[in-house]
Amino acid sequence: MRIGILGPVEVTASGRAVEVGGARLRALLTLLALEAGRPVPAERLIDALWEDDVPAAAPNALQSLVSRLRAAVGRERVESRPGVYRLAVPPGAVDAHDFEDRLRAARALADPAARAEALRAALALWRG
Repeated sequence: MRIGILGPVEVTASGRAVEVGGARLRALLTLLALEAGRPVPAERLIDALWEDDVPAAAPNALQSLVSRLRAAVGRERVESRPGVYRLAVPPGAVDAHDFEDRLRAARALADPAARAEALRAALALWRG
């Protein structure tokens, strides 16, 4: 699975596009993708998704969104434990993490031409 968040949200699995419909669902995917492989507290997700308009039954609303996300990307990709959720993908599967890795590697290059080429490759990950 590959997740693109540097531009419009895109998910591909086995070379095919995966539809993730709805702005809030894409926002949830993005929040989890930014922490790929690491647990994210439910409270943090709720605060980010609803800001000042948190629903009365926020944990239930979040669970509903998680259910929809699991239906889209696969049940095994969105793990949960009491109070936390985790997107079960390596950070390298998310373009934003790939971008950061490429940027770090480019900065370490001594040759200006090689550095410029590596930076161009990193910038090419941005879409839209």
